[in-house]
Amino acid sequence: MILPATITLQPTAVASLVGYLVLIAAAAYAGGSSVAFLSLGHRRMQVLLSLTGGVMLGVGLLHLLPHAYLELSRQLDTTMAWVLAGFFLMFLLERAFHGHAHHSADGSHGCSHDHDHAGHHEHAHGGSAAAGPWAWCGAFAGLALHSLADGAALAASVGADGDHGTGLLAGFATFLAVVLHKPFDSAIIATLMANAGATPRTRRIVNVAYALVVPLGAMLFLASLRVFGGNQNAALGAALAMAAGAFLCIAAADLLPEVEFHSHDRLLLTAALTLGIAIAWGIVVMERSSHAHAVHSGAHGHAHE
Repeated sequence: MILPATITLQPTAVASLVGYLVLIAAAAYAGGSSVAFLSLGHRRMQVLLSLTGGVMLGVGLLHLLPHAYLELSRQLDTTMAWVLAGFFLMFLLERAFHGHAHHSADGSHGCSHDHDHAGHHEHAHGGSAAAGPWAWCGAFAGLALHSLADGAALAASVGADGDHGTGLLAGFATFLAVVLHKPFDSAIIATLMANAGATPRTRRIVNVAYALVVPLGAMLFLASLRVFGGNQNAALGAALAMAAGAFLCIAAADLLPEVEFHSHDRLLLTAALTLGIAIAWGIVVMERSSHAHAVHSGAHGHAHE
């Protein structure tokens, strides 16, 4: 598959991307402004995180990785090197900014079933949500960088899927993984800002700014492709592979602590994880069916010409 000097998205792919970005921005804003979401409680938050982790795990392995492999001319070593790069870069972001301290968004620092869990969970995620008046700045910086990467991943996924003839389903798997995760991330920022005593006006401004970061990342990625000229396939493949690695890192960051600290809810959380993986798999199957239908229709139409 050879792309032109600049990727030209089909009208249906453009419509899909615009719709995805609007919904993601709305979800991010809702997560940071909804009192109901911020007070979900520990158990419900962990169930949702397990579900989202399953979706991200499935999307990374079943959707982004195969597309990256194809875009990179089926070079497995190169593909996996970019996956590792994406995983490691996301790990550095997590280490530097403690971006996914989701316990700060559920209103608790641990589970009432085990007092030791609070200390371990807090240590593992970088401390209390009320660590200082500027604690939210680090979280915002880390999550904003993460969101820029999400926007690039979404644009790359829509571009790759659209070129394969998936129509309005182009990039849907990646969209679902991103839109499910954004409310948690914006809730973290909102909670940290509330604990730091930020004014409602400041919180609203930051919430709006964060909601717009994913669309910004998508636009920057599409604009940057002009730099690569005839090497856009390699750039697209590298972006997809790095997104796969980042999704794996995020899923691991959300899921692995549950293995150690939530044995009392192991069946519930495992069921949520399984459902998330099943959702990702189902979307991939639908996309493949759409692709196969498009190829068949094209061949049929060509035969009658």
